[in-house]
Amino acid sequence: MKAIKILTAVALLASAALNVFLWKQISAQRAEMEALRVSAAESEAMRAENEVLKKQSAAPSPTADADSRELARLRNEVGQLRKQAAEADKLRAQAGEAAQLRAQLASATQTLAQKERESGEAAKLTPEQTAQMEQTKQRAQSIACINNLKQIGLAARIWANDHNNVFPPDLATMKNELATPKILFCPAAPGGVQALDWSQLNPATISYQFLNPNGNESEPQKVLATCPIHGHVGLSDGSVQMRR
Repeated sequence: MKAIKILTAVALLASAALNVFLWKQISAQRAEMEALRVSAAESEAMRAENEVLKKQSAAPSPTADADSRELARLRNEVGQLRKQAAEADKLRAQAGEAAQLRAQLASATQTLAQKERESGEAAKLTPEQTAQMEQTKQRAQSIACINNLKQIGLAARIWANDHNNVFPPDLATMKNELATPKILFCPAAPGGVQALDWSQLNPATISYQFLNPNGNESEPQKVLATCPIHGHVGLSDGSVQMRR
């Protein structure tokens, strides 16, 4: 009987030890599974955050988009300025030719005046000499007129560049874009230059007709200004068509 009790006690102790061992194993497994669950949750959260970062990096930011628009605007402005500089070079070249013709005319006029003084009476020119002097004068005036129209076209485009790409309402409005009001008067106009400075300008006396007020360069071949004396035509793209 005593042996049975001993065996029963040993069995109970062994069962208790086994239960403790199993409890520890189960607790360890539970802790490991909880750690794995937390790690999986953290990994999922990191993956979700990574996806958000990818989408944010792929989508253009408002600042980058604004920078791109500003860069495009500056490139366009540089292109316009280069084109205007090239046109200014052409104007200077034509102005030089007009100045040369005016110098020839002045020289011929001076020679005639000198002959008049020396002889005490009006010098008599041959018809050929008279025609040649008149042709020289007309050519100089025509080139100067073309030069005026080109400067008017350039001034209108500069004005538009500062006013939402819209041309001015009239020629007198461009006084800040034109070097002098003399440009608004054709050299062949019967009354000549009517204003030496802007305070003297009467818009009613301007030689040129402004035909595209408040327009723009969307129609480059539309007439911008014309000379009623020579028939030269300035277009909205800044070019000038010379009457043949």
